[in-house]
Amino acid sequence: MAGSWDASVNVLYITESGAVYMAQTLKIANAFDVVAEIEVGAQLNGFTTADRLVVTVTNLTTGVVTTQVNNRTSLMPAGTVRREQIRVAFPPLVANEGDLLRATCSYRATAGINADFSWGQSEPAIAEP
Repeated sequence: MAGSWDASVNVLYITESGAVYMAQTLKIANAFDVVAEIEVGAQLNGFTTADRLVVTVTNLTTGVVTTQVNNRTSLMPAGTVRREQIRVAFPPLVANEGDLLRATCSYRATAGINADFSWGQSEPAIAEP
């Protein structure tokens, strides 16, 4: 939970493309998503006009890394807590059966010349045919 002047990644998880639940396995050659549940405190959100989510999925078995960036530059400041899911689409999974995958992210909420950062890490998922 974010403090009044903080931004926070509360949960990060890997899911099948368009799904709403955490995936324990991902199908090889299928696209997938990573979802970040973020929260920006009311005071910070009162000045926040942009944010950036950088998501990296690492194949822990092979060391292959895939990164996607979600930049938003036209957020409307509001004096209330902002809670939302940011869904980042990834291309079809290139992996071998049994490979172990983990998502990590960094999140930045920008309020004028000030910014607050947070990070998150998912539970692992296993590649399957």
